[in-house]
Amino acid sequence: MFSRQRKARVLFGLSDLFLATLAFEIAYELRAVLHLEHAFYLTFERKALVMGFSLLAWVTIGIWLEIYEKLDSAHPAVILRDTTRQCAYGALGLVVFEYLIRLDLSRFFVMLFAIFAWILLVIFRMTAGRVVGVIRREFAAPRSEEHTSELQSLRH
Repeated sequence: MFSRQRKARVLFGLSDLFLATLAFEIAYELRAVLHLEHAFYLTFERKALVMGFSLLAWVTIGIWLEIYEKLDSAHPAVILRDTTRQCAYGALGLVVFEYLIRLDLSRFFVMLFAIFAWILLVIFRMTAGRVVGVIRREFAAPRSEEHTSELQSLRH
């Protein structure tokens, strides 16, 4: 079975996937709606490719920076620093990826994506530490004698 810390890391990684996907979609829709100098549109295949790379990069960077190990006990300054680094590296990785496969992504889109990902991740991570602490206290709370005897009677 997974240890508690490993389960927490998996859950934080999954939350990063969800929040980065949400940030990607918000940034994409906002950039598509804004009628700037150039029209912005990605085919389904290219959008899936860019999003897939971005999600993989975000989680890989989180693992590399050991962000998921610190989230439930980290201080707000550490969360801000680590999330800023993760989003900056993710945006840089997306720019390099875009260059390597010769995509023409909007710089404004990449900036929006990084900013929205940062905002969503910071909000989640600032509240996640407290939530994890409450959950751990609840599950680690001593059981009453009545509850313990009830569990023992069910086992027999």
